[in-house]
Amino acid sequence: MPKKMNLISKLHQDFVIEKIQKTDWAVVGSESPLVVELDTTEACDLACPGCISEDMMKTNNRFTNERLLQLGKEFYENGIKGVVLIGGGEPLAHPVIGDFMAYLGEHDIHLGITTNGTFIRKYLKQIAMYSSWTRVSMDAATSETFKILRPSKGGRSKFDSIVENMRLLAEIKQGKLGYSFLIQTPKDGPGLVSNIHEIYQAAKLARDIGCDYFEIKPSYRFRDGIDHALMVQNETLMSQAKEEIARLDDLVTDDFSITKAINLDFSLEGRQLVQPKDYNTCPVAELRTLICPSGVFVCPYWRAKEPFRIGDLNNHSFSEMWHGEGRKEVMDFLNPSKQCTFHCLRHESNLEVINIVRAINDGKEVDTVDEFDRFI
Repeated sequence: MPKKMNLISKLHQDFVIEKIQKTDWAVVGSESPLVVELDTTEACDLACPGCISEDMMKTNNRFTNERLLQLGKEFYENGIKGVVLIGGGEPLAHPVIGDFMAYLGEHDIHLGITTNGTFIRKYLKQIAMYSSWTRVSMDAATSETFKILRPSKGGRSKFDSIVENMRLLAEIKQGKLGYSFLIQTPKDGPGLVSNIHEIYQAAKLARDIGCDYFEIKPSYRFRDGIDHALMVQNETLMSQAKEEIARLDDLVTDDFSITKAINLDFSLEGRQLVQPKDYNTCPVAELRTLICPSGVFVCPYWRAKEPFRIGDLNNHSFSEMWHGEGRKEVMDFLNPSKQCTFHCLRHESNLEVINIVRAINDGKEVDTVDEFDRFI
């Protein structure tokens, strides 16, 4: 059976419970976060139609070489446990990303990478040695479909070279390698086509490459006044998707798994996911944050949204930003029950942190587990 992410168990690791206990939840920024999501650059070598970061990437902003390397040192000094390279732009496109990854690895900061895969070969040694997991956004099983959904800026398909990059990484990697497949149809934007007919073929390719897992996800768009609303797709195409996904179990082995996004079934059934939030603060925003060259934001859902910009690391240190008045003002303003009307992956985590804090305050014992994954 396809796996679904379980974020709740991660919160009961010893180091997370210790962080929750040390945090003064009445004071914004009393403790540094555990995990940072980092856009090293807001530039990308691909030109995917309908990219959610298209407006941001028009600036081509990136951290200077010196500032990015200094950030690594500040993460270490502030007790950051994990860094996810993400975008924004393509995180591996930064000129000193190899040195940055090596610094994190050598200082026991766990590294996760989301990438389009084009730069894997250039940094093969560092990724293989230091990345806990590397997830490559593919969304296709053939060069032809890839050229439509994920073309280069020159209009070419880099599919074959990315597949070869993944093969090379699979041979020497220490961590996990994933093949990410975002369901897309013409409804997702002008010029797009359906990739549904390639779901099974892509998963089989992922297994043959040497990936550890294949991830299948639904798409989101701004709709009905809601950012990050689940797309309701064509019913006929979703029936076809169900048939493709039902076949994926045949590919599962001891070394290869299928991962379904938590909300995939809602998309397949044409239902909008309702997620009411009856809390007015976001505990997870104290445990993890998003850093971009253009600013630091509460989380990826609010990337490039000015009201949720908590600071700037071009002119301030991480510690100054995290404990500063600017971040306090945004966190006081943030109210998930009113502003986060979209489906939030961290909703269940918020509820669990609230329960853990309540149990601690009541003097109750909280169940803990040994460390197994720093990417809470």
